[in-house]
Amino acid sequence: MFVFSGFLIALDSVFDWLSWIQWISAFRYASNVLTVNEFRNIQFCLANNTDICPMTGLEVLTKQGLDYTTAWDMWKYFFALTMMAITFLLLAYIQLLRIKKTK
Repeated sequence: MFVFSGFLIALDSVFDWLSWIQWISAFRYASNVLTVNEFRNIQFCLANNTDICPMTGLEVLTKQGLDYTTAWDMWKYFFALTMMAITFLLLAYIQLLRIKKTK
């Protein structure tokens, strides 16, 4: 899952028959939430107190291919991550109910 999060390799360089894994990767949604939250509305300026800013956070997000223009673009990743957690918790609960109880 970590390989298909887009952190180690670019997602467009993955084979087409493996690219579906990115949509079920919890690491992808978590890293996208953190990336959009940290890099939106930030400027990277030189450390010697000059007004030279060679890059902005929006350029970083554009290079990563992430949506960042509206507030929903960050929250949709968070929503997907929350839905995955709820789904796995429900599946675990159902499995616990199915266990045979012994006396």
